[in-house]
Order: sequence, then structure tokens, then C-alpha cells
Amino acid sequence: MTTLKVRSEKKDIWKLFDNEMKENLDEEIECIYSNKFMDNKCASCDSSLFISEDGFYCCSNKTCGVIYKDVLDFGAEWRYYGADDTNSADPTRCGMPINPLLKESSFGCKIVCNGNSTYEMRKIRRYTEWQAMPYKEKSKYDDFQIITILASNSGIPKIMIDDAIRYYNKISEEKTYRGLNRDGLLAASIYISCSKNQNPRTSKEIASIFKLDNKSATRGCKNALSILNDIEVNDEDKTVLHNTTPSSFINRYCSKLSINQELTQLCMFIASIVEKNKLIPENTPHSISAGIVYFVCQKCNLNINKKAINLISKISEVTINKCFKKLELFETQLIPGVISKKYNIV
Repeated sequence: MTTLKVRSEKKDIWKLFDNEMKENLDEEIECIYSNKFMDNKCASCDSSLFISEDGFYCCSNKTCGVIYKDVLDFGAEWRYYGADDTNSADPTRCGMPINPLLKESSFGCKIVCNGNSTYEMRKIRRYTEWQAMPYKEKSKYDDFQIITILASNSGIPKIMIDDAIRYYNKISEEKTYRGLNRDGLLAASIYISCSKNQNPRTSKEIASIFKLDNKSATRGCKNALSILNDIEVNDEDKTVLHNTTPSSFINRYCSKLSINQELTQLCMFIASIVEKNKLIPENTPHSISAGIVYFVCQKCNLNINKKAINLISKISEVTINKCFKKLELFETQLIPGVISKKYNIV
């Protein structure tokens, strides 16, 4: 009897739901969130959108003028508690930042203590920090910090660091390593990110950033790429690395040596000819780019020697000199007449 009663109650509930749906069929359903206008086009009249002072998307068409309020705000949430606070200090508080890679740690509060805080308050702060983050995410957070600090100190842009953290998170969730292999994966995440953003680094540069030997850095890159290939089943999700060419390194080398824009463009021009005609196939791309920079410095009488190029490129002076000698054989093809006249190149 009890079972039959429960079943009949469920039927009655579903009937109520069906009746409610039939009654409200003609009513327009309220949209909570939509990404249909992410292409900056109005859904009603197909006009372009602009962002108002309040931060909402608005239609630029005067006859339409739709204001889209279904926008998720991911910015900091500030609150002012001045009415309830009698202290002279600023009582404004900000919500915790949200990190999609550390889901459990993105909810909570942070207790700030200064020099005048009591022992009990400092103890509460310490306990809160311990409990705010589970061990798994704390370990991840430490790895993210290592990548961020070491890469930032080496002058790698933030967009590449964020990509590297995302790749490392994907790899570490699939397989766990310890010791040098783990450090190799940290280095590999930066290597993959730089290559994807068409600003590649050599294995030697990556090894020097993370204080590793070349063998560990290379092994880490191989492990990371094999894991990514196993994870990414669909062709659309495949991580395709950018082809490394001599022109990939020119801008970075010239920037570090403070070479002007005109001569940087000359280096790029020479690199494009070398790539197109495959003039120096036996050398690696970064060796050729170092040789091109030295070639331009010598021909245009710049006060930059092989040692300076060796310091920024990690290419030996012997290799730079070999590439320079090979480039000299094609000097007439590589240097335009206008540059030859301007810099008195004989």
C-alpha cells in the first residue's frame, strides 16, 4: 500500500509539472546566460554592439537599443563595511580570486594580519591557510608558482606563462612524476607554450631557466608531448607545435642586443632568403639565426662581437663563426643594394 501511495504522489507531481509547462508555453523563457552575442552582433537586428559605462553589451542601432544584461562578471567583488566598522582603517574588502584550475581552493576567505595583530589572530590566519587548500591543489599551486616565477624572471610574457600552466595541469592530471622527471615536465610546459605562441625557445634555454641539465629538459619535453598525444584523441584538440625556423629567433636576439628596427628587418629578410633557398641545411635554426645576427653586425659595423651573441643565444662562438663564413658566400644575394650604399658595404 505504501508503495502504491508513493507512486500515485509522484504521478500527481508530474501532472502538475506538465500542466504548468502547457500553461506557460506562450511565455518567453528568461535567459540567464548566453554567448550568442560574443561575435559583437546584436541578436535582434544584427548591428554591432558596444560596452556601456555599466559594463553591459548594448546595441548601437538607435531604433533597436537592446541592452544585454545576461553577462557574467568575473571581476573582483568589492564590499564596503564602513557603516558597521568604527576603526580608522579602511574596511573595504575584496572577494577571493577564482582560478578554474584550482576549483576547491577558489572558495573561501583570506585573513590579513599586520605587525599589531595578536598571537591568536595570527594562529587563526595560519589555520585558515592550511584548511583553505587540499593537499592535491596545494602541490599544484606550488608547481604553478615555480613556473610563473622562473618564467617571469626570464622575460617570458604572461600569456605564455598562463598557457604553460594550463598544459602542465593537463599533463599532471594524467600522469605523476617525481624528482628530475617532474622538473622536466615543468620545463616542458614552457617549451610547448612558447612553441604554440610562435616564439620558440631551445632546449638549452629552457634548461637554463629551470636550472636543469639538457638531458632532463629534453626527456621532460618528450614525456610531455607523448602524454598530450595520448590525451588528445580528436584532431581538433591536438597540440601542434610551431615549426622552428631561423626567423623565429631573430626578433628576440636583436631586441636583447639593442639592434635598431631597420637592421632587425634586414636580419629577418636574410633569414627568409636562407629558409626559402635552404642555403645552410646542415645547421640548426637557432644557430643560423645567431650567425645571421653576427653577419649583419659585422657588415654594418656594429660594436657587437661573437661573445655577446653567445651570451644571449647560448650558441658557441665556433658555430656562430661557421654560419658567418657560410653566409659570406651568398653576400650579394642576401644584402640589398640600398643597405650596401647606406652602410658602405663593399
